[in-house]
Parts: sequence; structure tokens; C-alpha cells
Amino acid sequence: MKIHQNFIGGNICVKEIAGDTVILENELRDTTQDWFYWAFCAEGAEGREITFEMQNNRLGYWGPAVSYDLKSWHWLNSANKNSFTYKFGENESKVYFAHHMLYHPSRFISFAEKNGIPLSELCSSKKGRSVPCLKFGEGEKSIILTARHHACESTGSYVLEGVLSEIANDLASSFRLLCVPFVDFDGVVDGDQGKSRSPHDHNRDYTSNEPSIYPEVTAIRTYADQYGCNFGFDFHSPWHKGGENDTVFMVYNSAKEKEVFDRFAFLLESEITDGSMSFTRENYHPACTGWNQPSPSFGFTMGSRPECTVAFTLESAYFGTEENKVSAERLVELGKSFGRAIIKFANEN
Repeated sequence: MKIHQNFIGGNICVKEIAGDTVILENELRDTTQDWFYWAFCAEGAEGREITFEMQNNRLGYWGPAVSYDLKSWHWLNSANKNSFTYKFGENESKVYFAHHMLYHPSRFISFAEKNGIPLSELCSSKKGRSVPCLKFGEGEKSIILTARHHACESTGSYVLEGVLSEIANDLASSFRLLCVPFVDFDGVVDGDQGKSRSPHDHNRDYTSNEPSIYPEVTAIRTYADQYGCNFGFDFHSPWHKGGENDTVFMVYNSAKEKEVFDRFAFLLESEITDGSMSFTRENYHPACTGWNQPSPSFGFTMGSRPECTVAFTLESAYFGTEENKVSAERLVELGKSFGRAIIKFANEN
């Protein structure tokens, strides 16, 4: 049996293999605080029942997400606090396990191609990779959509896919759109947490009158300076689990009046369908409360621009609750609801 991280998004350290028990730790990649992201592949365990033991606070409510191809994911629906046991089928030569449902960059590329949206290069990353983006529309007002400022936060990628499926055709004629699906592209590929990088992460790289240290953020800021940012939406995943982290919620900021965010929340709530992750307008984190303080983040910085009507972060849970359980389909449907809210809100403003 081989346990490894040799795939896009991989992150694991094998501490010990003793018979049918594997002891694992995740790797913290220049992250300045403890974080929970991990993902690994098990090969050559056909027919065996293996127990995987993790560090404290590394498993969600339904154990790991499981995949056989890095495309489709399901919950194991079994865990024992800090460990889970998996019975490998006789033909299961390669199985992927992760903290949550990953979103492979190839899925976004396939989505763009299927919908006839040409991919562009935003910039080259620090490691020389070509960072993908979408640029379309010729309208006077600008919409900027981003995800994965923190590399591991893949629920936001599913939501972003749903958003684009709704707005690409409806708004292209009257708005100019930039979409950056993987702001921390190196981190996504390498399997980093991306949160709280040293000296700061991508979502704290928008300090006014200072150059950004990440090429992707530099490119986003340059675009906003050239075309403006009338509407900015950034898609994230929150903390591991518990409380508001089990929900979908908006992060209000002090760059705009509360009434502006309230109006968008009302529109989003009105568009939520039975197949979507649930959302109500009460699901928000107030500005200047707790961890939500003014910062050089995308939402606050874009929202502070004089031409901007609204900019904020939407957080979507890694796991959800029994009544509102996360799946790829429900996240994409949430994105479609969000996209319809964008259309209404943008046309109002």
C-alpha cells in the first residue's frame, strides 16, 4: 500500500504504518496558525480494511470526502472522532480522501469550454504557472468575481461555477466581467492551506499605496484601476466547522452602508431554490465585529473604491448540517441563485 500526495491539491505526511493502521498528519505550508486542510491518495490496498488516524480536529461531521477520479466526491458518512476506517473494494486500486470536496482546476477549464467562455491568462504565478481567468463583456460597468484567495477553500469554487452559468450570457452585453477562479493558483496546485501565509496571505495583499507581493493580486488591482470595480464578489469557505461555519453567510464590511448589503441579501434569499444550500438574509457576519475588522482584503478594498456599489465575501460551509448538507450539486445551485441575485442587483444599480 502506498499513501501519497502526488496530485493537484495533495497534502499529507505519513507518520507511521502499522499493519492495517495508518497514522497521518497534514503539512502546514508557510501557514502561521494551525489549519485543518489535508488530502491524500491511497494505492494498492485492494480488498483491505484500513484505519486512518488523523490529528485532532481534522475530520468533518461525516468523515472524509472520497473520490476515485478527483472529479466526483461523496462523504464516507463514517468516522470515529479523529479516525476513519475504509474497506477498499477488490477493484479500488486508487482512492482519494480529503478534508472536504475538492475542486480540480480541470473542472473549471472544462466548464468554461463547455459554455463557450474563452480562458485568458491573468498573469504568471510566483512559480511561473499560467494563472487562468475569464474576461468578457464590453459594458461600462465592471464586475469582478474571485475565489480561492485561500487555496484550500474549494466550496467557493463550486459556488463560482454556478454564478458564471447564470450571468455569463445575461450580463455580457451590458457589463464587463473579470473572473479569477484561483487567486492563489500555486497554492491550489500544490495543496497548500493558503490561509494566513507568512508574511500575509493573498486576501490581505490589497494594502492601499503599497505594491502587492502576489502577482495575481497585482493583476486584479491593475484591472480594477483600468476598468473599475462596480460590483465585487469573493467566494470563500470559513473555519473548519461549528456555529456560523456550518452555514452559508455574507461577510458585511464597513466600506458600504449596511442597507446595501441587506438589499443584496434579500435578493439572494428570494432566489434560493430547494436544491440549493440554504441561505436567509439573517445569515451574515456584521462589519467590525469579532474577526471581521477592516483589512486590506478584496471585499473591503474593492468596496472602498469610489465607483463601487457593493463588494463582499460569501462564505459557504465545508460540511453544513444534516438538514443542509454540502454537496457539489447544492453548492453549484447556490451559485446559480447568487448569479440571479447579481443580475437583479446590477440592473437596479
